[in-house]
Amino acid sequence: MAAQKTRPYSKELREAMNQKSEILSKAQALWEVGMTETAQPLWLSAANYEEHIAPMLDALGRELEGAIHRISAASCYEKAGDPSRAVNLYRAALAGPLLEDTRQEVESMLSECLVALNP
Repeated sequence: MAAQKTRPYSKELREAMNQKSEILSKAQALWEVGMTETAQPLWLSAANYEEHIAPMLDALGRELEGAIHRISAASCYEKAGDPSRAVNLYRAALAGPLLEDTRQEVESMLSECLVALNP
């Protein structure tokens, strides 16, 4: 079986990734100093970018990268207080190609989210 050839990032994808990185950095900084409510809309914005980026990567033959961005989106939704959306994205990531260690970590994160949904 021949390996699928990956294509380079488009300009739109690079711009989305740069925007997401800026927002994610701000959210993380606010989170670390205890300003969790202020960080919440930034987590949501970063998650939206990640959800947009993941299928763009899939279309370029970069499914593993797409799965990683779905995991990041799920984590952002979790921090923003939306475990339902996080669960959906963790499951989507698990449906894709992941390294075994990563798969186990995501399964654990999914379990924690499910507990949060049903305390």
